[in-house]
Amino acid sequence: MRFKCEIDNIRTLKKGMKLTLSLDDEQTREIMKHIYNFMDKPITIELLIDDEEQAIRLQQITPEQRKKIYALFRDIASYTGNTPENEKENLKTLFIQQTHYEPFSLANCDWKLASDFIEWLINFCFENGIPLTEHPLRTLDDIEKYVRICLKNKICTICGKPGEIHHWDAIGQGRDRTRIDDSRLRKICLCREHHREAHTIGVNAFEDKYHVYGVIWND
Repeated sequence: MRFKCEIDNIRTLKKGMKLTLSLDDEQTREIMKHIYNFMDKPITIELLIDDEEQAIRLQQITPEQRKKIYALFRDIASYTGNTPENEKENLKTLFIQQTHYEPFSLANCDWKLASDFIEWLINFCFENGIPLTEHPLRTLDDIEKYVRICLKNKICTICGKPGEIHHWDAIGQGRDRTRIDDSRLRKICLCREHHREAHTIGVNAFEDKYHVYGVIWND
């Protein structure tokens, strides 16, 4: 069975990859006639991709990015008492004022702009004490960006409570920390509870448990 579709989203997992395909209505109706014959059976898929068309699509904001941005609008609106639509316009204007970006639409803006806007919105929430319904670690595309945001705002990377710097790369017991240049050492911000846990179980086990790690950062 052959059908035309578009790649809607690609996610790299720890083991393998998750590929989401998008079908138009006509293709969906045709596939639904036969798909149940293949349930619980191995299938082989051949991907024939229009390179030029796909390259254009991959440069644009993804549905997942748009979903995350509007979720952040709702969290901010819930905190301020404003409407999500008003917050959307206010926040876009403030973002444009503070960055090099020109006015944009969330319908078709560049994916890099969308990624930067998500990072900016999370920073905005942290700086203003706005609670988030979804953990920012699942909202940002880049773990390192999230770790740096937490370091900048002195917020625990795991739970969002006030945090302190934990040196991911061990300095060593008995050494004078005030005389050590730690500019090339990786760091992470953790609350007291998670700081103790990191020391207790070690950074490798901590990374396996929470899927975060230290980054080189200097305030």
